Amino acid sequence: MRLVNLSVRLLIAFGCMAVLSTAVPGLLVRMEWRRTENERFDAQVRGASRGISLEVQAERQAVHDLLRPLCKHDAFVDRTLVDVEAGRLDGGRRLAIAQLVPEEMKALRLDELILVTDRGEVLGAGHDPSLVGVRRKDLAEALLSQPDAGAVRAPSQGDKPVVAALTGSCVASAGNRSVGLLGSRHIQPMLDRLSHAYGVRLALVGAHDAVIGPEEIAQHVEIDEAAELRLVIAKSRRELDRNLAMLDQWIVMTGGVTLGVAIILATFLARSLANPLSELVREVAEVVEGEPREIVPRGTSETRKFTVAFNKTLRDLVALRRRHAAVERIAAWREVARRVAHEIKNPLTPIRSSVETLRRLKQREDPKFDDYFQEATKGILEDVHRIASIASDFARFARIPAPRPTLVDMGELCATSVAMHGAQGIRVDLDAQACPSVRADKDQLGQVLTNLVQNALDAVGDAVGDAVSDAGRDWVGEPRVRVFVGPRGADHVCFGVEDNGAGVPAHMVPRLFEPYVTTKSHGTGLGLAIVQRIVLEHGGEIAYEAGHGGACFVVTIPCAGPSVTDRATPLDLGE
Repeated sequence: MRLVNLSVRLLIAFGCMAVLSTAVPGLLVRMEWRRTENERFDAQVRGASRGISLEVQAERQAVHDLLRPLCKHDAFVDRTLVDVEAGRLDGGRRLAIAQLVPEEMKALRLDELILVTDRGEVLGAGHDPSLVGVRRKDLAEALLSQPDAGAVRAPSQGDKPVVAALTGSCVASAGNRSVGLLGSRHIQPMLDRLSHAYGVRLALVGAHDAVIGPEEIAQHVEIDEAAELRLVIAKSRRELDRNLAMLDQWIVMTGGVTLGVAIILATFLARSLANPLSELVREVAEVVEGEPREIVPRGTSETRKFTVAFNKTLRDLVALRRRHAAVERIAAWREVARRVAHEIKNPLTPIRSSVETLRRLKQREDPKFDDYFQEATKGILEDVHRIASIASDFARFARIPAPRPTLVDMGELCATSVAMHGAQGIRVDLDAQACPSVRADKDQLGQVLTNLVQNALDAVGDAVGDAVSDAGRDWVGEPRVRVFVGPRGADHVCFGVEDNGAGVPAHMVPRLFEPYVTTKSHGTGLGLAIVQRIVLEHGGEIAYEAGHGGACFVVTIPCAGPSVTDRATPLDLGE
């Protein structure tokens, strides 16, 4: 599962790196693109403003320069002034003048041209013939107030819309009468030309086409040379949005390709890392569960280095275990030899005394020899049998083999032990909970249960005998032994035996598991020592707990079974 998580983490890490490596630069490029577009629009605005300023200045001067020579040297204006001064403007003459004004307007490429007298009478209007014959005092005042000057006419949206234009005028006088020309060129056509040149839309504030659309970005600017004019410079967002959409598509495509490459690379790396690690874990598990053997280096250089280090560690552990086992064997030999010598020395003294007595009686030919011979040989045989039992139990303790783990159902094993010992006349109960199987030596765990249950049966049997012989003892309830088994955490199984006997004296509890230490009147004291050794070689623990009026031994072993370092080498003591 951890190796699977390693592969998933690699995929997630490479995927995040691919997405970030594409998204972050893409976002920065997108922001830079937008900033560049805004700067380009600002540059277009500044360029358009400068271009319009120059164009307005040039056009205004051009209109003024076109009209001024007409009033000074043109025969058409001179004849009109003579006729106005002489009062000879009859119908035919007026019609001729009115027809000449549009021709002059076209020749001068003006959009408007008006010929007006100092009294406001319009003699000709090139752009609007309906003005001919109309008296316009405002035109006369404008003509006389700024003779021979150029100006700017701002647009308006009142009852009479006025078109923005660059205007010029000139005045010709003779005597007390004057005539003048008012000419203009519209500004919007000029703005249209500049719009194409700069790639933006130019419109005058107040004109009908100055409305800013929802898909436009715009700025308002003022023309220094014509303070009356305020312009709207607008640019469509469509091109910007289209460019950004194309950029987003490229970012997404690049991100998809990068993500795909990252996933392929992560999959390759995950396999190159996870597969050797999985194989390494499997082999290490086999080594831990089986006999110690070196594993084969494979995979990346780091995995190979780890394998080499593991093999060296395993060799060191095996060597250390062997040295430790040798030291333990020596210590065990010393302790066991001391105890065996003590146990054997006790029966040897009466044997020696009985033999010496028999020799003396035989030498004296004492008539009591036959009677004493029967009694002495009986005692000698009993002591020899005791010595043989001590030697047999010691040999059995010394030759406990290393565990041979298989899958064991502890509930079933406990039930078998209860059924086997329940026929001895004392109640033996089973308290079993569902628990996982364990890898252990079934025969050795069966021996552990047998020893613990037999000790419990002996304890309650002795307690019953003591209660019968001792009138002062108040025995409560019937003798009972309980065997229990159940899970302990996620990876351990706990089992044990509890009785309601007399329990273990407090001063004997620290020495319970020492060889040849016992509280019973019979036995060698090796049963609990054998139990502890089997439990420890299975990587477990055994503990004594004071029960409800009796004793309780609790064994905890791992479900995974004994590791290499938990297994002891049997003492080779011979027969």
